[in-house]
Amino acid sequence: MADRLSQLQDAVNAQAENICNSIGVLQQCAAPSTFTEFERTGPKPPQPPEDYCQTFATLICKTAKDIDVLIDSLPSEDSYPELQEASIRRLDEENKEAARRLEESVVKGEYLLEHIRKVLCDIAQSQQELQKINSIQNK
Repeated sequence: MADRLSQLQDAVNAQAENICNSIGVLQQCAAPSTFTEFERTGPKPPQPPEDYCQTFATLICKTAKDIDVLIDSLPSEDSYPELQEASIRRLDEENKEAARRLEESVVKGEYLLEHIRKVLCDIAQSQQELQKINSIQNK
């Protein structure tokens, strides 16, 4: 569901960008308002080509339809408790499996640790015996 929510957020952001850009084009190409107090006339703004209007209208409509489709694909409130319960059951099973693997790893780790301790003890005893033999031979 998070993926659909991300897509929905991206579509809403795209729609905001489309609307903002269309307003920017309108502001850029709009004729200035005349005020009676000011009689200064400036250059006439360029008229937006018709294809700009059509392009923005098409983009805004398409994005609005995409948003509707994404909203319709979200789970309804009625099915949400069932989805949540199924998700909790699945997570519980995954948790039990992970706990079982962890217990196996702990048992193997304890076995290896005990084996390493015995080997280290044997090495230490062998070194002591070698030191005794070396000290006897040196005398």
